[in-house]
Formats: sequence, C-alpha cells, structure tokens
Amino acid sequence: MGLGLWIYFNTNDGYYSFLGNYYDFYLWILDKERSINLHHQKKIFILTIIILSTIVNLVGCSSDNFNHSDFEIEISGKKLEKLPKSGLDTVIGLDAPIVSGKSFIQENIKISSAGKPTIILFLAHWCSHCQAEVDMLGPWINDNPVSDDLNFFSIATSIDKSRPNYPPNTWLDKGVWPVPTLVDDKDSSAGKAFGLTSFPTWIILDRDGKVINRFSGSITTKDFINLTDFLLKEESIEK
Repeated sequence: MGLGLWIYFNTNDGYYSFLGNYYDFYLWILDKERSINLHHQKKIFILTIIILSTIVNLVGCSSDNFNHSDFEIEISGKKLEKLPKSGLDTVIGLDAPIVSGKSFIQENIKISSAGKPTIILFLAHWCSHCQAEVDMLGPWINDNPVSDDLNFFSIATSIDKSRPNYPPNTWLDKGVWPVPTLVDDKDSSAGKAFGLTSFPTWIILDRDGKVINRFSGSITTKDFINLTDFLLKEESIEK
C-alpha cells in the first residue's frame, strides 16, 4: 500500500489543494513555480521536508522491518532425537549439533561449547511461558551477568507471522533480553536439530559439547542460579 497526503493551504495568490503521493506533490510544486511567489514556495518546501521526515521515521520504527527470509542457518553434526515426554532421554552424553547463523541485527553467532559449559534456551514468540521466562530472567541477567566461564545462548524459533507477539525482534530487544540470540530459519531447522517438542526448551552441554540434560518448561531465577552454579563447579573440578 502506497503512502499519500492531502495538503490544503493558501497564499497571496489564492488557495491551493493537493491530493496524491509525494513524488507527484514534488512535480506539482515545480509546475506551480510561476504562479506561487518564492516566499511561499520556501514554506511549501519546508512542509514537504517535514512530512517526508515523519514518514521515514514511521517506516523505520515499523515492526515490518523484520524479514524472516534474511535469516539462514548452518548445522553441523548429527541431529538429536526428539525429546521424550517421559522416561530416559537417549541423547544424554551425545555430541550436540553446532548451529551457525545471525542475530536479529545480523551479527554472526555460532552456538557451540567452545570449551565452556553451555546453556541453550529455545524460545517461541507466541509461547506465553517463553514470554514469562524472558520477563523474569531478562532483568535479573541485566543486573547479574552470566559468568565468562559459561556460554548462554537463546534461539528464537518457530517464528510465525500469524501468531501473537510478532515480530520476535521487538520482543527480544537487547535492552530487555541481554542474551546472544540466534534467529532460526523458516523451517525451524535448529529446533528440529535439537529435537524440540515444546517451548521453552533448555539444552545443557558440557565443555566438550556433549548433552548433559534437556528439558522443557519454565524455570525460576533461583533454578537458573542453581544451574549456573552447578555448571561452574563442574567446570572448576574438570580444570
């Protein structure tokens, strides 16, 4: 849908009205050069600049600036079986796949252990439990940054324009959620590679990139502290 405007003003030479788009308005002003004195031309030109600046600002703030087609990922390693609803998780002890892609601002992100215990949190923008998790953990992490001896990543997956809380880049703003976040592709390939069945899902890896645990559901701030403390203690023992 195009942008348009309606302008009505008067000069010493009479009343003028214009209805149309911005390019036509520019041409219309040029056509009126001979009938509108220079003083009023300047006023109209200034008015045009103000209108165009306003439109640029509106477009820049629009949620439509998220284009999912801009995000592709690469996966190396074997995909994990789906997380079982109950019973033994057979992927414990196996190597996790390595995922490379982009953040919402097109920064390169590679999700792997790289010699550190690693937490990976899968989030879906339409999931109310994910929203609650971000609202709770985000402010706490802002005040209590995760140790440099740990990796903590999140992955925005299952992105769907028809579902609530879209687009995810607005929701997972860095000021609210200070966690490096990779954007999954349109096929949710990262989510499938880690065997997701629900949201949020937590993946815990050791320093060698092997799966220590996988579980779905929200955790409290206290649970998160206990998890990071446990991983740091294990890391210190291994060192």
